[in-house]
Amino acid sequence: MSKTTRTMRWDPYQLFAGAELDAYWKGRLADGSRKLLFVVGRGFDARAALVPQRILGLGKVTSLHGWVLRYRNGQTDTPEAQSKIDANAAAFRSIFGGRLTEIEVRMRGAGNSHVTSRNTRAAVTRRDELAGYSDVIVDISAMPRTVGLTAIAQLVALLDELAQNGGPSVNLHVVVAESVVSDGRLGAGSLSDTVTSLVGFSGQLTAESTVNLPRVWFPVLGEGQSARLERIRAELDPDEICPILPFPSRDPRRGDRLIEEYRQLLFDDFRVEPANILYAAEYNPFEAYRQIYGAINRYRDSLSDLGGCKVFVSPLSSKLLSIGALLACYDHKANSGGRDKVNVGIPYVESVTYGEPGDTVDAGIEVYSLWIRGDWEK
Repeated sequence: MSKTTRTMRWDPYQLFAGAELDAYWKGRLADGSRKLLFVVGRGFDARAALVPQRILGLGKVTSLHGWVLRYRNGQTDTPEAQSKIDANAAAFRSIFGGRLTEIEVRMRGAGNSHVTSRNTRAAVTRRDELAGYSDVIVDISAMPRTVGLTAIAQLVALLDELAQNGGPSVNLHVVVAESVVSDGRLGAGSLSDTVTSLVGFSGQLTAESTVNLPRVWFPVLGEGQSARLERIRAELDPDEICPILPFPSRDPRRGDRLIEEYRQLLFDDFRVEPANILYAAEYNPFEAYRQIYGAINRYRDSLSDLGGCKVFVSPLSSKLLSIGALLACYDHKANSGGRDKVNVGIPYVESVTYGEPGDTVDAGIEVYSLWIRGDWEK
C-alpha cells in the first residue's frame, strides 16, 4: 500500500460522554427495536454493572442478553474481594435475568503459563450467536486489560467478517466507566515474571525472517509501571523508544509527575531522547489513536527502504488510552500490505494479584461510549 493511499478507519469517529452519551443512547433505544448483547467482566470492581444499568435506563429493547466473562487466574480471592464479586454477580442477574451466559476465561495454562488472550479470543468467538443482535456492547470497566483489549479486537474482526460474507452488519460499541484513581488502586498487586502479547499482535518479535528489522517501542505511560517497563524493554531490546504521555489530562500536572517518576528510568537507563516523547489525549481514545497511528506511520515511511520495521505498543495507562493504542495497532495491522509494511505487537505484563478496590465508585468517574463499527461507517 502506498504512502498516499493509506486511510484511517476511525477518522472521523463516534465518541460520547456525559450528557451526549445519554442523548445518544436514548435516541438509539427510542423505538424499542434494538437487540442488545452486553459483554461484561465478572470481577470485584465496583464499576462492573454501572454502565449497563445506565444505558438500559434510557430506553427499551426488543431483546437483551449478557455474556459475563468469568476470568480465573488461579489465585484465591480474599473474603472482601469475593464479597464484591458476589455483589456484582447479583447485579448482573438483576439486569439480565435468565438471559445471562457465564463464559469461563482461564488465565493460566500448563506450567503456569499465561493463556489469557488466547482463551479470551476463543470465549467471544461465537459467530452464529453474534449474528442475532443489532448491537454488541463491550464493557471493559471491570475487565483486566488483556481480556478487554482481546475481546474488542476479536469482535471487530468477527463482525467485519460476518458483514463481508453477506451477513448482517452488527454494530459494535465499547463502553467504559473511566477512573484513573480506581485503576491505580487495582494496579497495586503483583506482576507476572513473563511478557506476553495480545493474540494476533506479536509483532513477529522472535521471527527469524525479520530478525534484522529495526524495533520501535511506544510505551503508553501511567503511574507505578516501572517494573512492567523494565521487563518489556528487556524482552524487546528496542532500537528506538518513544514514550507516550497522557496530555491533555484532567489533571494538568499529571504528565509532569510521570516524567519525574520515570526520569532516571527513561533518560538514564533507557537513553530516551526527549524529542521522542509523544502526547496523547487522556480522555479521547480516538485522538490517542490518531497520534499513535501517525507516529507508527512516520516510522513505517522512514524505514521502508530497510524493508519495514517492527513496532510495539504497550498500554500501561488508562483504559481509554489503551483502547486508542489497540485501535492504532489494529488499523496498521489491517493495512500492513505492500512494500513499506510494519509488524505491530502489543506486549504486556499481566497482573498475578490485584490491589483491593474501593467499596464505592469514585466520585470523579465518567462514562464513555465508543461506536467502533456498524451503521456509521456507511
